[in-house]
Amino acid sequence: MFVVELPSQNWSVGSCVSMNQRDELARFWLAAPDDLLPSLWSSPLGDATRALVRQLTPETSFTSEQVSFRDAIGVRLQAGFQAPSAIQLLLATWLYSPPGLMKIVNPEDAIPDWLLPAYKELFETSEDSSPANQSTKLQPATQLPEPNIGEFPSTLEELVNNRVQLNRMLGLSNLYYIDPEDDEIREELKQVRIALAKAIQVCPENQLERLWSTDLGDRFWALVRSGIQKETLEQSEEALKQTATQHLSPAQGGGFGSPGALNAFLVAMLFYEPGTMRVDEAEQKLPSWLLSPYQKVFAEALQPGG
Repeated sequence: MFVVELPSQNWSVGSCVSMNQRDELARFWLAAPDDLLPSLWSSPLGDATRALVRQLTPETSFTSEQVSFRDAIGVRLQAGFQAPSAIQLLLATWLYSPPGLMKIVNPEDAIPDWLLPAYKELFETSEDSSPANQSTKLQPATQLPEPNIGEFPSTLEELVNNRVQLNRMLGLSNLYYIDPEDDEIREELKQVRIALAKAIQVCPENQLERLWSTDLGDRFWALVRSGIQKETLEQSEEALKQTATQHLSPAQGGGFGSPGALNAFLVAMLFYEPGTMRVDEAEQKLPSWLLSPYQKVFAEALQPGG
């Protein structure tokens, strides 16, 4: 449920693009009535939305509040495009989605006719661009990360400073959450998860709190919430999961308080579904920076079943 907030500043359609007021415009779309959506989109509001989307690149940095806002929208969109307010939610999430980094399977069946051309213009690339649209499509196309995205960093310190890979993590996590049936998105997210797990394993434990206070922490929790853990594990993934599990087992010389236990716990959360892993006396075993998100993602999932 979205909380109604009192406005902190004035905004207008004419100035929201130049002032980068995407949050205000996103909240407007969330509150827009169904029967007026087509006419609102064909007005300057639609123009402003497209312009703000085009300002985004894979290197764009979002605040933690914007990441949380987009994650909340993603949760609602999981109900599908026939659910109430789905189109309002879609328009709002566009404002935090760089061109080319969102993919909807069978968009003709999911998106209404009045909005479909804008989706294809912003988020699907085509070499068959008409001269009239070529100038608006050429720039976003040159911003796509595929040609020069590079290898996923082998250390968390490198990852923290790599905006392309951080936004790639966020984009893949949200796309998988919305459409887990997309094979390409699923496989790419699984590869990112393996690389992230390996980087966590080699990170000095005393650096984790600092690193998780950056955007890396938001990206990690977005991946954990995506639901990728329900997928069948490959051999390499199973090995990472078992290594982390053994490291957390007192019977095998591990457990919380042993060296590297927090690294192992972070890795474990990448492979265990929320609700399938419990930490007894978590308040005593987990540091404060990790306790709250663990309780929100994992402990709350345990409550319905007791």
